[in-house]
Amino acid sequence: MSLTVREALRIGSLVDAKILAGANSLERIVRFVDIIDVPDAAIWFRPDSLLSTTFYALKDNIEAQLKMIDDIAACGGVGLIIFSPDRYISAIDERLIQRAEQRQLPLLQMPDSSYIDVIVPVMSAILDKQVEALEYAQEIHRQMTNIVLRGKGLPEIISALSVLINHPVLLADANFMFLDYAIPKEGDFNLPLMQSLTKHYGYLDLFDHFPKGVLTRASKEKGPLYHRPFMNSSTVDLMFPVVAGDNFYGIIIVPGLLEELLVAKTIALEAASTAIALEILKEKAVRDTENKMKLDFFNELLLGNIKSKENILVQAKRLGLELEGQYGVMLIEMNKDSGYYKKILQNGDGINKEHLEEKLMRLIKMGLDLEKPGGIVVEALGSIVILLKLLPQWDKGKKTEHCKKCMERIRKLIAERMKEVPICLAMGNIYDEIEKISTSYLEAWETLDLGKRLFHSRFSATYFDLEAYHLVKRLLINNSGVDFYEKIYGKLLAYDKDKGGELVQTLETYIQCNYSRTKTADKLHIHRNSLNYRLQKIQDILNIDIDQADSFPFLLAFIARRLAN
Repeated sequence: MSLTVREALRIGSLVDAKILAGANSLERIVRFVDIIDVPDAAIWFRPDSLLSTTFYALKDNIEAQLKMIDDIAACGGVGLIIFSPDRYISAIDERLIQRAEQRQLPLLQMPDSSYIDVIVPVMSAILDKQVEALEYAQEIHRQMTNIVLRGKGLPEIISALSVLINHPVLLADANFMFLDYAIPKEGDFNLPLMQSLTKHYGYLDLFDHFPKGVLTRASKEKGPLYHRPFMNSSTVDLMFPVVAGDNFYGIIIVPGLLEELLVAKTIALEAASTAIALEILKEKAVRDTENKMKLDFFNELLLGNIKSKENILVQAKRLGLELEGQYGVMLIEMNKDSGYYKKILQNGDGINKEHLEEKLMRLIKMGLDLEKPGGIVVEALGSIVILLKLLPQWDKGKKTEHCKKCMERIRKLIAERMKEVPICLAMGNIYDEIEKISTSYLEAWETLDLGKRLFHSRFSATYFDLEAYHLVKRLLINNSGVDFYEKIYGKLLAYDKDKGGELVQTLETYIQCNYSRTKTADKLHIHRNSLNYRLQKIQDILNIDIDQADSFPFLLAFIARRLAN
């Protein structure tokens, strides 16, 4: 709600003004009207000022007149009015007009009139606009405050802001993860960011769409930050931080603007930002309390401390949870021991542990929302736990198949969106009784633990997939697995240590490759003759025929060592 040069030309005596130059710059905002009639007036120039002069003090000095045009443009002045040129300077020099056009500075010629005929009406209009802006700001703050006080939440705040500025609005949290959005009913807003939001079912990570440096800078700004997606782009994206004190709570995105927002609409953003910060703080307090109660419940449930079905269902109902029926238990973790996980947290790229964990949780929730009949996802006992709902009419085979397919779809979704971040997934057996959910959780946890020992940094496995390994682990509990390994491979271990050899690795690989010398040589990246030499050496040391020997003790010892690591 500001006065532009174009609007000023419709006020008072300025209606008689003639535009000599800068006709394309009439949308500049006028905040002051000043008079300059001394030679060294440049020291008093100020931005957003519409200046008036007769040039009488410079009437015989065209160079000084040209310099004044340059000085006004340099300081951010919005235009120059030359009064009564016929009386004071006889005529306006054509070079002055050309210079003003070059500087894109509106140059206006007034007929014979006084300064007061221009200054008083224009300043009155500026003051009226300022009063209007103040009243608008108060009304916006009142609307936003009422939304918060009525407990309507973030969706209504975003919706109200979208209506006020007549443009789509998105809100992301402090980790730059999408929270909510709103689109005005009127208008066609087919924007790339909105298309991506729809394509990914409401999931959006701003790091996938904006440079990390831009987002970091936006989080530290106190006002609007405009970002042009690419050079020569016809649109800009507006970012407005949600802050309270020195704390950053999120960011408002207004994508695909054809021009920067007017001051009045920026006021709406400021009011919405304050309301959003208050709402986020309120929701966080409520959510933290609810999460604490749910965490306590699920910890007790998964540890098997709630024994009866009745107690489980009653406590779940108090927390607004529906646990009637059957559920499969799935665990998901980031492999925090992997080199990639440690590297991504050390690269100073704007991504931290909290951001990765939040992104993973959002993806899992999105994946679960796409599953039918759905389920529950919680963070408990150090892992993300999914309780996957199973329909009672399904037989055991159908239930197992559904759980495996769901786990694979979630794995693919995470792999697609988080690329190289190493994720581990594990699932326990399925039981008919809800009170057996702790048994299924324990099986999933054991499978997760085994998977980390047996596989690389990422995997997905069910308890059934690794049932043989679970059996071996129970047989070789405590330190007996290591002892058994050293007993079977002891002579080869001693040789490798003394000679710097690789006989143990060679024998293990040979057994894994089902005694195929070609496959073993390829896997070890050695020549076939080198492999034959090593195998002969193994036969000599162990005094066995390696192709006729019972491989079971060696295979069992090999598995025992991997489980004991």
